[in-house]
Amino acid sequence: MAASNLLLVGVESKQRVCYSGPPPEPDPDNPDDRMKQVMQQIRKRCPGRRPPDCSSPQPLGMEDGRIPDGRIKASSHWGSINCCPAREARLNNDLRWIALSTDANPWIEVDLVESTVVTGVITQGSGGGSYVTQFKVAYQKQPSSDREHVKDKSGNVKVFIGNTDVSTTVTNLFDESVVAAVVRIEPTEWQVGVGLRLELLGCHLD
Repeated sequence: MAASNLLLVGVESKQRVCYSGPPPEPDPDNPDDRMKQVMQQIRKRCPGRRPPDCSSPQPLGMEDGRIPDGRIKASSHWGSINCCPAREARLNNDLRWIALSTDANPWIEVDLVESTVVTGVITQGSGGGSYVTQFKVAYQKQPSSDREHVKDKSGNVKVFIGNTDVSTTVTNLFDESVVAAVVRIEPTEWQVGVGLRLELLGCHLD
């Protein structure tokens, strides 16, 4: 299922989670513009607080491959060199990233190269019954900067609610957007194993 087939229904709570549901009806005059419709639903249902220069957050390039394989890395990956590496953690990919079962502190990170406004993340589980149910998001403003965590409205490190199955996507928008060059997803709870596919949302700075 492509990201363009998602309809994100907002659930306002302390976690500000947006769960997926039936896709929007296609515009008969614009049948190919499904992603724009999806992003309009995200902004409507989960407005969040965003800098003025990111009023229309967009996918940053995991699903469509604009982010190269070499800019995606992880703490570990399950199996052989050809199975489940970080580069496969792209939203709606037929493959996926799976961490080693012995990895006590798994993470996967994306190098955006330049400072980018990041407003949220879309996550998805993997085959074999593995998916992440809770996670934190860390980021670096520059590759050489100290790592910080995305916070909630109270200033505490936010634990995001993740997936409930292997295929349904879940979108979480941050309470406040961050400017980051590197973004790291840190699973804290999971089912069966740490299996993840993802997309980052935001805007490139001009």
